[in-house]
Amino acid sequence: MYRIAVCDDDMEFAEQLKTYILGYCIKAGPEVSLKVYTDSGQLMDAVSKKKGYDLYILDIRMPLYSGMDILERLEADDGGAEIILLTSYIGYAVDACSYKKVFRYIAKEDFRDKLGMALDAFFAEMDNRLKHKPYIIQNKIKCVKFYQEDVVYIYKDRKYVLFVLKDGRREKERCSLARVYEKMRNPDMLILDRSYIVNIPRINRIQQEEVVMDCDIILHTNRDHIQKLKAAFAAYWGELL
Repeated sequence: MYRIAVCDDDMEFAEQLKTYILGYCIKAGPEVSLKVYTDSGQLMDAVSKKKGYDLYILDIRMPLYSGMDILERLEADDGGAEIILLTSYIGYAVDACSYKKVFRYIAKEDFRDKLGMALDAFFAEMDNRLKHKPYIIQNKIKCVKFYQEDVVYIYKDRKYVLFVLKDGRREKERCSLARVYEKMRNPDMLILDRSYIVNIPRINRIQQEEVVMDCDIILHTNRDHIQKLKAAFAAYWGELL
């Protein structure tokens, strides 16, 4: 699931963007979590607290913090987020395009004609990144690379974190589960409780307090965590929550 933030102080236009993006996703199929901000201060606060998104669609001219202010803040972050800038003032285009995180620049009056193509390109790029996104374990003894999509689940075993891969192979790394989750930065990964990280696309079914993963691996957790996982699982596959 991809996370998208829209920020525009024009409430009517922000609602138009929301309707357009959700309609696009219904037709094109990507699973998204969409958050609309009409107050740039709230978005800047979320960015400062590292509540990251995969895509930011920003109006350039806004009170308090402009789209360029938010862009500069995101530019300082080494994350993989992309940014689409929207404005009625074409004169900003030259400055905006000097930033590496600017994925597309679209005039507001053209958004219905051009935003769909920009989203097509964004989702294609993100799917390619995720498919080929490696995880590296490096220490004094070994250096191992595997792809995140091949991870079924991850669990904590004393001082080590163990990765269970789809081919049955297991790799381990001496660190915390929280550190692994931070390194992955993968929206398909969910911390189930203090002991597990599960790869949502690798879940076969959820029943009572059991989670059945690929290869019929069964994980056990409590009712509260099951409810959280059911919500994430349903959202991933596009079901109504």
